[in-house]
Amino acid sequence: NTGNGVYLIRTGVNEHTKTYCQMSSLPGCSGGGWTLVMKIDGKKATFRYSSSLWSNKQSYNPSGGQSGFDNVETKLPIYWRASFKEICIGMKVGSALRFISLKYPANSLYSLFADGKYRATNLGRQKWKSLIPSAISSLQLKCNHEGFNGYAENVKARIGIIGNEGTDSCVSSDSYIGVGTTNTNNNRLCDFHFSLNSAGNVAGCKADNGNRDTKAMGYILVR
Repeated sequence: NTGNGVYLIRTGVNEHTKTYCQMSSLPGCSGGGWTLVMKIDGKKATFRYSSSLWSNKQSYNPSGGQSGFDNVETKLPIYWRASFKEICIGMKVGSALRFISLKYPANSLYSLFADGKYRATNLGRQKWKSLIPSAISSLQLKCNHEGFNGYAENVKARIGIIGNEGTDSCVSSDSYIGVGTTNTNNNRLCDFHFSLNSAGNVAGCKADNGNRDTKAMGYILVR
């Protein structure tokens, strides 16, 4: 097999995992050679920020890793077994898939997420906003706290960007774009109430494109 499809990936001595590999370029993640590790449904609580799946070495529905960019959640042993140099983050809203990539060498995704330590990235707010269709992508103008295990007073994101209004301070932030997300204020931002959203875009309180609660399918691939 040399094209996009399911491959058998070695994850240890006499251990292998079947997963989808994207061998051709994706818009925003060029070059191919991407291995799917996680799929996260923003409508579900499975992978919200506080889920133990971010901090343990347990797989979740591994057969879901073979079906590509669909709506079936998964976490594969590659999460704690595979080192990499780059990460590809994808979001699907409706039928539209969008991707961004970042160079961040690590021993594994587990090593980036499990300890809860904040690790900064510098993609910029417009790059993160590009994961959501432009007509509905919304984020407050200040704070712009991005990276792994991002944390502010009201919101958290395992990977993504957090916004705030008024000052550059991230106190009482009320917007985010990312995966593995949660709101710690009972799903309320200023006067905007929304439902559980663990992957996608939530924004309130003078966000640049209005109040939003856009749930996405989130995808994490590495190479």
